[in-house]
Amino acid sequence: MAGLARLLNGTTVVSARISSTDFDYGALRTNSFDVLDGDVFICIKGGKNDGHDFICIAHERGAGLIICERVTDYLSEHTELDYVLVENSRLAAANMWNELCGRPSDKLTLVAVTGTNGKTSTTYFLREIFKAAGYKTGIVGTVKCLVGDETEIISEAPDSHVNSMTTPAPERLYPELAHMVDEGVEIVFIEASSHSLSQYRLDPLHFAVGIFTNLTPEHLDYHGTMDDYFNAKKRLLDLCRVAVVNADDKYFSSLIPLKRLPMVSYSLLGENGTEYGADADFIARNQCCMIDGGISYDLCEQGGDYHITCPISGEFTISNTLAAISAARLFRIKPDVIASALADCPQVPGRMERVDSPKPIDFEVYIDYAHTPDALEKAMLALKPHKRPGGRLCVLFGCGGDRDKSKRPLMGAAATSIADFTLITGDNSRSENPRSIICDILRGIDKTAEYKVIERRDDAIRYMISQARSGDVILLAGKGHEDYEIDSNGKHPFSEKDIVYKAIENIKLK
Repeated sequence: MAGLARLLNGTTVVSARISSTDFDYGALRTNSFDVLDGDVFICIKGGKNDGHDFICIAHERGAGLIICERVTDYLSEHTELDYVLVENSRLAAANMWNELCGRPSDKLTLVAVTGTNGKTSTTYFLREIFKAAGYKTGIVGTVKCLVGDETEIISEAPDSHVNSMTTPAPERLYPELAHMVDEGVEIVFIEASSHSLSQYRLDPLHFAVGIFTNLTPEHLDYHGTMDDYFNAKKRLLDLCRVAVVNADDKYFSSLIPLKRLPMVSYSLLGENGTEYGADADFIARNQCCMIDGGISYDLCEQGGDYHITCPISGEFTISNTLAAISAARLFRIKPDVIASALADCPQVPGRMERVDSPKPIDFEVYIDYAHTPDALEKAMLALKPHKRPGGRLCVLFGCGGDRDKSKRPLMGAAATSIADFTLITGDNSRSENPRSIICDILRGIDKTAEYKVIERRDDAIRYMISQARSGDVILLAGKGHEDYEIDSNGKHPFSEKDIVYKAIENIKLK
């Protein structure tokens, strides 16, 4: 391994016990059971486990160096084991991977998108715009990692939690960015989760633009309060040169008067929104969510107006395209290029995605990642106009286990207040009993509404399809792009599309 001093560039070192400056260390590891002879073990303190408690295992497996935040009794007793005491081991891990991979952000233009909802869609809209402008693009985010038009697999372990992270861990992120450099990528759009920002995964990177979409309650099991959640998102300000801010959002509009760095604002509401909406740099007017799908609006910016259309439904599509346009104009991409790219924009996987039926049917099925009360409400409101006379809006959803419990009754309330029929089911119960999760949801429902509970999600989907009426619009909410289900036994393949296809085929057999 290259010189230790170079790898620790940007890391505050408190003290060290190094027996030889010429020792060639092995790979960087954060899991003690992955350690091999000569490897560096970085002690990370997580929500459940603390890497400092596993130094003994790393040592037994041959670790050559320990990176830690405190000198444990084990380190004091085993004087033959080298260590570096750092102020922040998570930041050290990010810095070390960044240096090991050749500082990829020095060779790439990076744009980060953060917010509760809209990160994935905004990165995809950006990708289409910049592709149309002639850039070779990359995406790192929730759905997949893309290099140009090709899908890249960040993690080779199919059961790894790293696969399901919005922003990958440093040991996956920085090698992927280095690969993008090798492939000639020019600009990369990265979804920046609150976890990644609070855990310093992105600190070594330099973002040309940071986009803030919105903030609604989410991940409070991790952050504790909305203020702490907001402060985690706000850390992106320290990592970007220009911020693009949603002036309609009550949290992010408060960033505008801070003047910590140049800011560009966008607004759907204009003078009817916050005090900053009317003065936003980019404003959507004459907005239209079309019944047959898609949106349109007139974009007003200094120097002229132009018309925008996009085939993806929902008011949130107006907001997300507006965010992408605001960033694209900073790169001087021409309005006609932007308008053309969005007009021909392909479906974003698992985001208000209409399922193509294997045979003619008289109802519609949509899959969406909505897994917060706000996102679920917006998805239902976007689809409600699509139901035909005599049809219903039918929503199927659950809530994830080992996650914020406070949102469960709120999602039950949202679903039963808007949908004509609600089917409550499972969704990645993890270590929790799925029935307990469903009970939490039921505490918030409107008891007078039409609803049903089916614990197994595959059974629930089959039931929903079998009971569909002419003119119905069915929303399968929560899983979106995910092709797996996580329960107490681990991670299993699970494709909502495949279940829908087979259920529709079975209608023919009646």
